[in-house]
Amino acid sequence: MRVAAILHPYAKDKLLEPFRAPGMNLFRGNELEANDLPQVAIVFGGDGSVHRVIQALAGSETPLLVVPTGSGNDFAAAIGIHSYGEAVSVWRKFVEGQAHIREIDLGVIKPLQAHSSSAGGQDPEWVDGRLTFAREDGTFEKAAQPLAPAIARAELHHLYDSIPTEEYFCCIAGAGLDAEANKRANRMPAWLRRRGGYVVSALRALAAHQSIKVTVADGGHRQTNSAEARFISENALLVAFANAPAYGNGMRMAPRALLDDGLLDVCYVGHLSKWKVLRLFHTIFSGTHLRFPEVKYFSTDSVRLFTESPLEIYGDGEYICRTPVEISVRPRSLRVLVP
Repeated sequence: MRVAAILHPYAKDKLLEPFRAPGMNLFRGNELEANDLPQVAIVFGGDGSVHRVIQALAGSETPLLVVPTGSGNDFAAAIGIHSYGEAVSVWRKFVEGQAHIREIDLGVIKPLQAHSSSAGGQDPEWVDGRLTFAREDGTFEKAAQPLAPAIARAELHHLYDSIPTEEYFCCIAGAGLDAEANKRANRMPAWLRRRGGYVVSALRALAAHQSIKVTVADGGHRQTNSAEARFISENALLVAFANAPAYGNGMRMAPRALLDDGLLDVCYVGHLSKWKVLRLFHTIFSGTHLRFPEVKYFSTDSVRLFTESPLEIYGDGEYICRTPVEISVRPRSLRVLVP
């Protein structure tokens, strides 16, 4: 049986010793290829490491074992693996033929192309995905600049839109203050991130944060906590889309999220003064922030996110893209080994 161990190039081989077993061809690597998957994949690391391997594993039959050795291990905790020793125990059961395999959902982020509405001082329109400067009678005004670059841009937009671009996430994706905190935390050394680095990053991000208008349009077929689709558009501190309850080393942003219910939990936090954010920050670790009127919370299987100006989207602690985006769920698309 081919078993791929995915870990940092500088990680020592002794980490792999408890996972070697007769009949198991264990080899180490840095990544997985969707067209050449092993029978089992073991990832040593945190949420970011898991994020990178699920891009190849999504929808496959290859089960994943997570060994929580990263700076943030919220996904491993969500599936019941809290330490290196627990991961070894799960592996031994697998080798003995007593494995427990759970099928869980994954979140999916797909960028939406935002077209420019002006070029060269004119007012062009997009028709069937192509840019036109024609008047209603079919004639043209003299272009303020050569048309060739505008036409080339239009063709590139058309080609870009025809390419399916999407990325999976296993825990939580978000925009706003939490994404800014993620960006700062990723610049820190791993040892600092493990020891409160995410909290420090969030507080530093808060000092520079400015709320902007954030629109969430719920287009899902399965909504809960509401008889109708949701539409929220106001100044916001952050918005998070959760497949699992926590991120950032234990911040329970979405305490009601389940890994296998076919839904994402949306947590929309409206504008708060920085002083109030500081007073309420501790409630994120217990999940009690949901009781505040500025927090809107619901579940759905599909939602679109638009912002007044482009915001960065982070998922599982990794940069994904900028808004606007469509975020949905792919039910039971990842197989994981669990206790």
